[in-house]
Amino acid sequence: MIEKYNVLEHIRMRPAMYIGFLNHFGFNELVSYFIEDFIRAEIYDIIFILKKDNRLIMRWTSPEKTLFNAEIIKSIDQYKQGEFYLSLAGIIALTEYSSIEINGLPVLQSEKGNFDILDSINHINEEEGCSWMIDFIPDQDIFKGLILSYKVLNDLFRRFSFLNPNLKIRSIDESGDEQQINIFHYSDGLAEIIDYEVQKRLQYDFCFFTLNFQKKTEYSYSVAFAFVDSQVFRPKIKMYANYKETILGGSLLDGIIQGFEMFLKKEAAKRDMKLNISSSRLKKHLLLYGSVQGDLTFLGSTRWKLGTPKVQTEIKKFMYEELKLYFANNEDKTIHILQIVQDE
Repeated sequence: MIEKYNVLEHIRMRPAMYIGFLNHFGFNELVSYFIEDFIRAEIYDIIFILKKDNRLIMRWTSPEKTLFNAEIIKSIDQYKQGEFYLSLAGIIALTEYSSIEINGLPVLQSEKGNFDILDSINHINEEEGCSWMIDFIPDQDIFKGLILSYKVLNDLFRRFSFLNPNLKIRSIDESGDEQQINIFHYSDGLAEIIDYEVQKRLQYDFCFFTLNFQKKTEYSYSVAFAFVDSQVFRPKIKMYANYKETILGGSLLDGIIQGFEMFLKKEAAKRDMKLNISSSRLKKHLLLYGSVQGDLTFLGSTRWKLGTPKVQTEIKKFMYEELKLYFANNEDKTIHILQIVQDE
């Protein structure tokens, strides 16, 4: 199909193939393509402004010598030539109207997938980087009845910012009578989620310990969790792969739990304790967030389950090693955690 039509025509004809749902979830997917491209181009400071009438503005500054530059606009509809960005193509194809400015000069204007590249693009000087602005309105013929929600957009920005400590997203709402501003920047990444959850949810419960770590092989891992000693506790487990939540778990979650079980079983064996523990029992005590990035394999058409065996093997080892190091000089804590999972 892409061979017959240019990519903008194909996106517009089959939008669900590219963004899934044709509602706010699909629109967030379109915006997420941009954020992922920004991260790849090492653009970490981004501004989103929600205006009246479903209008959204994105602003950022591109460093010099980045692949996200003015030249990519010239091949915006050429899927197999030069640097191609689905994020830019999606904005052009799926918006009622869009415009792109670089260093204050308008370089592209579009309407319902038809676009004009303006001559001013040939006068852009990118030697010291450049400032970009994209201004657009989702096409109501595609996103029928969609009204952009500041809250839903912020949920997306918050997730990306927790998953990438370098990222700083300023979110501004100018769609109502009063301006709202939120800044999403979490220098400690997933560990900040756990700290927040512990403070918010566990003020009357006993948080036994928290732990977080990052590891890098051909994959980049980040894991943060709290183990809670409480019978009145609702666990929370979230796994992410390449910035998408893997709702059905898979390799990353399986490896984390197996590494935890291996640690407990070896510690029990050292003390001649019989330990009969299941994954479901262990999960009952966890606030757990984990992410992995790299060349990953997913199971099923929804991509909600990670299926990369090497991830499972590596994170199992890392989890075991981190727990062993944490409890190395904490005999009392080690015995206590074994008693917690043994007594149930």
